[in-house]
Amino acid sequence: MSIINKNFIKYLIPFIVSTFILILSFYSNEWINFWNFLNIPAQYPPFADFDAINKALLSKQQGFDPYIENPNDIQNPKYMYPSIWLNIFEILNLKNILYLKVANFIIIYLYIYVLIDLTEKINSKNFLLIITLFFLSTSNFLILERLNIEIIIFILLYFSLINKNIFLKSFLFLLSIILKLFPIFSAFSLIDKKKSFIITLLISLIYFYISKDEILIMRSNMIEYALIFAYGVGSISKAIYHYSTEFNYFINDNNYFVFRNIMILLAFIYATSIFLIKFKFKKNKINKYISFKEKFFLAGAGIYIGTFCTSANIDYRLLFLIFTVPYIFEKNQKNVIKLYCLSLILCFNSLIFEGGNSYSFIYFIKASIIYFFKLIILTLNCYYFGEILNNYLNIKFTIFKKN
Repeated sequence: MSIINKNFIKYLIPFIVSTFILILSFYSNEWINFWNFLNIPAQYPPFADFDAINKALLSKQQGFDPYIENPNDIQNPKYMYPSIWLNIFEILNLKNILYLKVANFIIIYLYIYVLIDLTEKINSKNFLLIITLFFLSTSNFLILERLNIEIIIFILLYFSLINKNIFLKSFLFLLSIILKLFPIFSAFSLIDKKKSFIITLLISLIYFYISKDEILIMRSNMIEYALIFAYGVGSISKAIYHYSTEFNYFINDNNYFVFRNIMILLAFIYATSIFLIKFKFKKNKINKYISFKEKFFLAGAGIYIGTFCTSANIDYRLLFLIFTVPYIFEKNQKNVIKLYCLSLILCFNSLIFEGGNSYSFIYFIKASIIYFFKLIILTLNCYYFGEILNNYLNIKFTIFKKN
């Protein structure tokens, strides 16, 4: 196939997909029926997560603090995103339906384009298969139906990772942090440029300090989903809490906060233990240049490890694990590749396993199986995270100094 044809397809497919979804969004019955057919619990109006920012902005304009009172959004009574999104929506006038639909189109277009562009850069039939299976998964369908801003963060991080201009790279990375905070966990993808890495990290930490009050209130507004199509310590802790209160076990409202923090500590201990299998505190032969696949792995794995150990996350955030696949394929360890891909495919489609009595034995078994595979993903991500950083970080502890 010629380069011209390849580029044509590369731009045409995103246009077709984004146009189809946008047209569908104008018809309520068709919108609901289409997504329900794909096993996605559809909401109307379309792109509910994106539209939620408009509702929060309206509440703000009416004199409410949407972090505390958000009467225009019935489904999510409290606003949960950084306030900068309210400014963006106000400046771009996204309450105007025409501007809003144009924004919807552009976001979906860029998202599909990035998936295709990444596939083209990796140039692997196996990776193409994984991307295809992801695109046909419930996690992807859900993020498109909701148009959660995770898509925008994914796009920003992708262009940051492939950009060779260090200033633009750092700008896009910092922008992604300002817009959603959790990309801070992908900071090690900048490790080959030590000065840029340190400066970017310092700026991020300063931003966190300045915004600490807003971050705390956002954190308190976050919903800990104890569902099969969620992952992380927050989800596990909340699930145990629900079981405990239902069957009168030891976890209750009085000790849940302590229990949750213990679970976070245990998760970090586990992740660190796996990481240290490959990362050694000694003088290593440091590689000067990080590979394309290593950089992407550090970004995707960093987000998964960080968000797993600290919070509860709906499974469309598994989107960032796409970044980890090329490096796993590069290892040429067939059993590891098969296990990792199986885990990804099952977890990408975790929504299929949702449903039924949450306190039944069958639901418990389903949840246990899916969370077991999510733990496998965490384990492999920590292991290879340590392996990569071992080639780019030189940390040496001296307990006793010789005179």
